[in-house]
Amino acid sequence: MHLPRVFLALVTAVVVSLAMASAASPTSTGVTAATPAELTGICGDLFAGVYETPSSEPLAVCQWDMALIDADASARSRATGRGVTIGILDSGVDPTHPDIAPNLDLARSCSFIAPGTPTADPGEIATSCTNKAAIRDFYGHGTHVASIAAAPINGVGIAGVAPEATIVALHACTGEGFCFIDQVAAALRYAGNERLDVVNMSLFADPYLYYCSNEAGQRAMLQELQAAARYAQQRGVVLVAAAGNEADDLQHPTTDEISPDWPPDSAETRRVRNNCRVAPAELPGVVTVSATGPVGYPGYTMNLADYSSVGMGVVDVTAPGGDYFSATDTVQDAVLGALPNTPSVIWDGFDPLEPVFPGITVVDHGARYGFLNGTSMSSPHAAGVAALIRQVHPGWSQGAVAAALERSATPLACPPDWEPLDETDDRQRCYGSAARNSFFGAGMVNAARAAGL
Repeated sequence: MHLPRVFLALVTAVVVSLAMASAASPTSTGVTAATPAELTGICGDLFAGVYETPSSEPLAVCQWDMALIDADASARSRATGRGVTIGILDSGVDPTHPDIAPNLDLARSCSFIAPGTPTADPGEIATSCTNKAAIRDFYGHGTHVASIAAAPINGVGIAGVAPEATIVALHACTGEGFCFIDQVAAALRYAGNERLDVVNMSLFADPYLYYCSNEAGQRAMLQELQAAARYAQQRGVVLVAAAGNEADDLQHPTTDEISPDWPPDSAETRRVRNNCRVAPAELPGVVTVSATGPVGYPGYTMNLADYSSVGMGVVDVTAPGGDYFSATDTVQDAVLGALPNTPSVIWDGFDPLEPVFPGITVVDHGARYGFLNGTSMSSPHAAGVAALIRQVHPGWSQGAVAAALERSATPLACPPDWEPLDETDDRQRCYGSAARNSFFGAGMVNAARAAGL
């Protein structure tokens, strides 16, 4: 997945505001981020009385997403993820961040960015797993995702769904946000070798959005990735993936306008059918996650995030991915997570917007955080819940854990007044029942219910 597409919902607002933001003067620390007091004041005004504060962490009042899935004290009294490994197959992590470092297994973390990988930063290239410096997150995406799944409760920032789970960084996406299929497949095979418990994949594997079986080259690439995923699953790994941010109906695909996304300017508009699949979201046995905004907020009734792809038989569950400006008309409708304390694409792009979008970035105890949205953010919520199930039932197969994730979800019915956003929105209707439908699968993941199985 060329990861910048995660932020489609902000594009229009950013374009309008860039001139204003560029005129802002950074603080003496070189950032314009909100202080914790400023941000918690914003979030308290927005969410108090709507969502319970899910933990004692300093920024927890902003974590409506954790409250929505009951990732709170009731869940933690049963399971915290202790002893469970979550592989974050992404752009790396910041190994020094206080909401990453305590739970990071550096010894098992690895960069799969090989020499010659297009768009790679030299600092993330590795020829073996002994190069631990190469797991550094130059983009920022992997750090954010990892913190949603497993940020510890340590008096800094936020808490993740499984705050005592072990994070293993599987660095397969470059500093420019490309996750090429060879690197993703290598990371999956490694996850199988290491017998990780859960692997989160908030991506689609480049260079194609849809891999079509009638094209020999695409078929071969898809088979490579599918074989790697099957190997990991056979070794007990629960695979969790983002449904995607293209507002597609994956059960009824129509058009792919962005493939191939490498080399540059090679994309061609093409018709796609059911012989074409998004990977890893449509690989067999993968738990695929759509995204919602702040469900339950007064006046917010669509529930499905503006960008989220859907599909009956494809989407297994849903989780909070955030939906900028959809409920409160603020960026706090997105999901708060950690961002690298070292330079990264996301922080460097978002922090200058703070004067225009108050609280989009914040620094707590010297650590950086920001609000992002996407199915990239919904997927690690589900991965974290899967980790809770694996802790409670360590002998269960990966298939049994995936089934329990669905069984413990809270059903979410189709929006009664759903209408496509515009002529490019392929989500023409929501079909299915309240118990299972094309938008939300079996429903919203629920940490407390899953931990109590």
